[in-house]
Amino acid sequence: MIVDELLGLVGERRSQLEDLTLSRVCVSLCYTAVMLDNGYVGLCHTPTEDIAHTHWGRRRDFHGFKALEITRLANSLDMIEKTVGITTLNALSQYLMDSEGYERQFGMDAFDAIDVRREDSVAVVGYIRPIVGKLRAKAREVHVFERNPQLRGDALPDTFVDSILPKADVVVISGSSLVNGTLDRLLELSKRARFVVFAGPTASTLPEPLFKRGVSVVAGVHAKGPKVVDAVAEAKPFVAFKELVEKYILKNENSLKG
Repeated sequence: MIVDELLGLVGERRSQLEDLTLSRVCVSLCYTAVMLDNGYVGLCHTPTEDIAHTHWGRRRDFHGFKALEITRLANSLDMIEKTVGITTLNALSQYLMDSEGYERQFGMDAFDAIDVRREDSVAVVGYIRPIVGKLRAKAREVHVFERNPQLRGDALPDTFVDSILPKADVVVISGSSLVNGTLDRLLELSKRARFVVFAGPTASTLPEPLFKRGVSVVAGVHAKGPKVVDAVAEAKPFVAFKELVEKYILKNENSLKG
């Protein structure tokens, strides 16, 4: 499982990470944000459609706890705990990518990197509207899938992916699939695709498990500071705080297929 491999990767860097704690945690309507005590911020889609709107007295606390301890919640069956765990993984990932010199190309987003051709059949899992509009202008056909009924619009429910993804030439998968637990299966269904992109704020994680599974490009964001957490706390959508983050892409040259 991708989440388990991400946990393994941060565990291998325990000596670098073991003293880091969570200084701020915000679970909001659109996104969840975690700020570490070294100032690094992680972002993650809040899967409101999968969260029971009831109070769980046994849910644990987050503030002030060791970041590595909280990352283990990425496998929790409580969706709020799981979301905070993955957000913390993303915060640690950003710190590690900076400190270890990962070759990110800043100022580029997912569409800048997609190899899409006029004859292509494209599948987009997660209604990333700006990308979908551009893809529809370039490809032969674009199938869009969305899990959340409130965001679905003209997209199909994600229960239809089994019949489309194995036939697609290009697949774009939203980072939200990491938190709702569907990413491993989506990548398995996309093995035939020439080009696979994992994109969005929730995709801002270490890329190795994704590249291992044939992802061509990971397109994430690097938060510039604590103002991002304030924006998340106000339930702002990404378009309202995009100036507070830097978009980047990571390319997996070995995955490109002719």
